[in-house]
Amino acid sequence: MAQRISWGQETNLNLPTLDLAQVQRESFAAFLDRGIGGILAEVTPIDDFTGKNFTLTFGKYSFGRAKHTSEEAIEKGLTYDWPLKVEATVVNKQTGGKNSQEVFLCDLPVMLEKGSFIINGIERAVVNQLVRAPGVYYSAEIDSSTGKTLYSCEIRPLLGSWLEFAITKNDLITVKIDRRRKFPMTTFLRAIGISENDQIAKLFSNVLDEQSKQLLENTFAKDQTTTQDEALLEIYRRMRPGDHVILDNAKSLIENMFASPRRYSLGQVGRYKVEKRLRNVKERMGVSLEESYILTQADFVAAIVYLFDLMAGKGRIDDIDHLGNRRIRRVGELVAQNAFRVGILRLERVIRERMSLTPTDTVPSPSSLINARPVISAVNEFFRSSQ
Repeated sequence: MAQRISWGQETNLNLPTLDLAQVQRESFAAFLDRGIGGILAEVTPIDDFTGKNFTLTFGKYSFGRAKHTSEEAIEKGLTYDWPLKVEATVVNKQTGGKNSQEVFLCDLPVMLEKGSFIINGIERAVVNQLVRAPGVYYSAEIDSSTGKTLYSCEIRPLLGSWLEFAITKNDLITVKIDRRRKFPMTTFLRAIGISENDQIAKLFSNVLDEQSKQLLENTFAKDQTTTQDEALLEIYRRMRPGDHVILDNAKSLIENMFASPRRYSLGQVGRYKVEKRLRNVKERMGVSLEESYILTQADFVAAIVYLFDLMAGKGRIDDIDHLGNRRIRRVGELVAQNAFRVGILRLERVIRERMSLTPTDTVPSPSSLINARPVISAVNEFFRSSQ
């Protein structure tokens, strides 16, 4: 009879010790090392409203020493934090005068070795979130009235406007921005710079399926615009009904929505997911893979070509609830996006307002323009009152 093994009595299995707080510490360390600098680089340089008088730039940042130890913070009901300081330089564009100074930004709570923070004497932890990953996703539904399978494509960014291409029951390809009113896909392509009918037709020249060709023809017929300017104005009317339609405003609307890194970003994960999903289409189109975090013309066109592939019976649709289409937002990203970034954007507005009140023949000190209160309140709001 074989000897029975009891694992409960084994004491020397040489299993590695698991450090479950390591993922938290690594994420927060990345925020301290790169996240803060990245957010400051996003807003710098800050010009006044006219862009002619003053400019402020942020340089290196550093941390001071904590006023209390973590044990003292718990005993006295205080927050265990470090003062965050940044080098700031103000330049008077009229006179060329410069003024540099180290300025206090906020007291940033510090993560303990076990992955928690001490806020007002209470130990609190930031819980990682499981969220939908940015990227490009395809879905299908069967129309009850016609029995047709209608495919759609959603491009979800990390930051910025959602974009949805869809095939309708009337055999058109439409676009929705932020789930608002829809308009023909060709209008959108004209607005981003592919304005001629011949150019658009050439982009989809490798689409040989008859049904797809008919879709393109129907979309061209529905499109009332013929130039880039007309398309920009048409989109502006749909997105801002009731507003006075001005071409410059229409251009800046589209640029801010999809071409401004400050207002639109796929993020590292989003860019990876887009390239992975559309790699085969881009190779067929002879387009190189992208690395930037904003969408390009090739991304939009590849996303639409994949819709045609689905209609021809190639490709696959996505299950949005599949764990492969989800990602974890760790503590460093949550602090960066929900607290620090919000505070810095509020601070930018304060700096601009103060610049507009400063006499143009002086060189103000950075401390007179920078008010730390917006950053402090955003960080406190996140750590003290957020769920």
